[in-house]
Amino acid sequence: MLPGDHLSAIRAFMQASRSSSFSEAAERLGLSTSTVGKAVSRLEGQLGVRLFHRSTRHLALTEEGRVFLDGCERAVAELAAVEAALASRMEEPAGRLRVSLPELLGRRIAGPCLIALAADYPKLELDIAFTNRLVDLIEENIDLCVRVGELAGGSDLMVRKLGLQRLTVCGAPDYLAKHGTPSRPSELAAHLCVTQSRGPAAETWRFAESGQARHISVRSALSIADHALTADAACRGHGLVQLPRWIVADEIGVGRLVPVLEAHAPAPLPIYALWPHRLGTTPRVRLAVDALVDRFRDL
Repeated sequence: MLPGDHLSAIRAFMQASRSSSFSEAAERLGLSTSTVGKAVSRLEGQLGVRLFHRSTRHLALTEEGRVFLDGCERAVAELAAVEAALASRMEEPAGRLRVSLPELLGRRIAGPCLIALAADYPKLELDIAFTNRLVDLIEENIDLCVRVGELAGGSDLMVRKLGLQRLTVCGAPDYLAKHGTPSRPSELAAHLCVTQSRGPAAETWRFAESGQARHISVRSALSIADHALTADAACRGHGLVQLPRWIVADEIGVGRLVPVLEAHAPAPLPIYALWPHRLGTTPRVRLAVDALVDRFRDL
């Protein structure tokens, strides 16, 4: 930490450089002219350089003085930014926060997290909508949204990564005891699978083999356009499923489902929070995003 007299000397130097006069700088600082002059001389002695060319009527910065002034101004700007950020953190989050969340991820993970947050901050008003549609935050006046998957380039939104969504293939213990446990993705051809296909085409599941992404077509025993019901069908022994890990984590934890093909799991998809630049880091947005980051960390 710089000693107080050194900081005072820097303050005198910066004011003198703006005023081009020790006397005017002294007047603005409420000090005597000799005090300002001595402070700058002391600073020059400590730095080992001359900061001003002096004449009876005028002060002019030397080259070293200009370099030192640039550094001082950057330091002051940085300090002001830190002070503003700390002041923002001290404000109590208040006002309406309009949030758009993906259907199941929002209902299971993000929504409850935000509702718990609102309980701690009574001045925070939440307006939460659930949709799997790609919303336009600006056009639809949305303050914050969560998206899964890589983002398109050129976004004019602020972005923060929340976590990763991992895919898991799993089946009920009874199903695996009856049909066997696949050791390679190609062996899925001999298995029943519960898919989410919404058309006549076979559903493909994502895997990684020898470091390469691979898509495998699977045979459908049941096709259900709902993640939660798909997981339930797997628990009842109707076949294998490939679902985001967070959907089946509880069932895996209690042994109702068993993960398979873990060595061939595909690269996880990133999960992001996005919000308009106009909101910057307002307390309500900052608090919500921080809470989501904490919640998604262990997804």
